[in-house]
Amino acid sequence: MPPAPRLLSLACICAALVCVFWGLLEFDGPVARYLRTITTPEGGGTLTVPWMAFVSHAGNWLGDGRQLLTVSAILLAAGWAYPPSRGIQTGIETLWAHGIATVLVHTVKHLVGRPRPKFSTSGDWDIAPSLLSGFDSFPSGHTTATFALAAVLARRFPRCSLLFFGAGAFVALSRVLRGSHFTTDVFGGSVLGLVSGALALAPWKEWRTSVEAGVRQAAIGTVWIFALLWVVTHPVTPGWESSLLMGLGAVLAGTGLWGRIRAWWPGVASLWRRSPQAGLMAVALGLSLMTAAPLVMAAAGFLCVGLWLRGGQSEEAVEATRSLAIVRECELLAAVVLSLVVLVVGRGAFSL
Repeated sequence: MPPAPRLLSLACICAALVCVFWGLLEFDGPVARYLRTITTPEGGGTLTVPWMAFVSHAGNWLGDGRQLLTVSAILLAAGWAYPPSRGIQTGIETLWAHGIATVLVHTVKHLVGRPRPKFSTSGDWDIAPSLLSGFDSFPSGHTTATFALAAVLARRFPRCSLLFFGAGAFVALSRVLRGSHFTTDVFGGSVLGLVSGALALAPWKEWRTSVEAGVRQAAIGTVWIFALLWVVTHPVTPGWESSLLMGLGAVLAGTGLWGRIRAWWPGVASLWRRSPQAGLMAVALGLSLMTAAPLVMAAAGFLCVGLWLRGGQSEEAVEATRSLAIVRECELLAAVVLSLVVLVVGRGAFSL
């Protein structure tokens, strides 16, 4: 890929991440203050909502370094007992990912010096390097390490990638509910974790490509999650502009879904087969228009432009991994259905 489009693609993807981070800053203070109202002061603080308390404890346990190292140990043992499983290689890669994540997260933590929620429920802070305890909130270490391992495991066991990234999201949610981190802390941790995993999967001489791959993967997931969060916390603004955007978005999303279906029909020569990513981008842009939220539309727009400049997977590669492509299409359909349910039923269900 020529350097100019590659750099422009990376710049657009980074711009999408900036939009997400900027929007998530709005959640930091209100979420921290709400959690304080449902947390008992005794014994270090316990959530009074049962499911939140469960997620808090379970996610904290799952994202602990000892459990993550146990995963690496199991992989190494499986590889030693059954060499064709490639467990040794995967186990080493998870150890590398964990190590890279640890170095990155502690470096950034102390350079940023953000106070934990218990010291600043407003979420505001000035960047100031600090080694003091409690001023190491950004990014979340548990989230970073979990997503680093998830990135490696998803590459080696692609059919279970949804499970691995779901575990990462579960740990991220638990860190917020526990009052240990702000929303933007776990967002930053997920990005650093995916970059760490990408670095561990490739030779060091290809570190630039690895960083781009990690950032790109992080942008796709975080833009979608951010859009869902924005919709459930912001009711649509009345007016013809919102109605027009929602109508155009529905048409564009429907066209994109139809294009994805057409691309799977044998013997069909169309734009959708020549550019497999076109349908996916049409769906993403359509759903973002249906939110009628400028920040969500900007994030999705930057992301789609960045992915378009990079180019999509070739048709030969899709045919070579047809069974995996079917899994990916099912995941896409599930994501679209969930997005539509949230847009129709969950819009503005929670207010900040």
